[in-house]
Amino acid sequence: MGDNKMTRSLSTLAVELFDAGAVRLGDIEAKLGRHTPIYFDLRVIVSHPRMMNAVSQELLNLASNIEHDILCGVPYAALPFATVMSVTGNTPMIMKRKETKLYATKKIIEGVYNRHQKCLVVEDVVTSGGSLLETVSTLRNEGLSVDHAVVVLDREQGGASVLMANGVNVHALFTMTDLVTMLRNADRINDETVEIVSDHIKECQFGLKEPLQRINGADNGP
Repeated sequence: MGDNKMTRSLSTLAVELFDAGAVRLGDIEAKLGRHTPIYFDLRVIVSHPRMMNAVSQELLNLASNIEHDILCGVPYAALPFATVMSVTGNTPMIMKRKETKLYATKKIIEGVYNRHQKCLVVEDVVTSGGSLLETVSTLRNEGLSVDHAVVVLDREQGGASVLMANGVNVHALFTMTDLVTMLRNADRINDETVEIVSDHIKECQFGLKEPLQRINGADNGP
């Protein structure tokens, strides 16, 4: 019964995300000039507080089964979700800068933390895993223990496997297959779109043999 209720909740959320413009269809140019038939842009959710809270609550549900002391959102798209999770769940949060602060404290990590604390990373989309892996590496260099990440969407293009190979277990609200199935069931997309997305997933895969520059440049890519 609980799993059915969760599936219904996620299906409703998938449709709301689509209707809010967080899921875009077409021949869309992503990072590094690559093209994708479907693009997941969660940045628009900051203008929809009820929906942002709903996504964050679902991420909190995933996080409830993972032992952690603090949260860290991958900059920048995941920061609002990590913030809501922190406040709602009463869990401390730290922030990773895109670049090291060049004045005063010269920190790359903002907030209070101790070495060996368990840090749960929050991410919006995993494609190649590069952005998340970069954050994990920084956190580990600061002495934190990072073994898990909760994400909104796993695009199923190899990123989760890359992260697993680097000791990070990815827990996703949606896989791309799940998402397009939910949208098809709700008549938001047609069978042709489902097939196009499925073919794209198979044709555009990232793996452990990819050059680091290609991996880092892909999220949140094709």
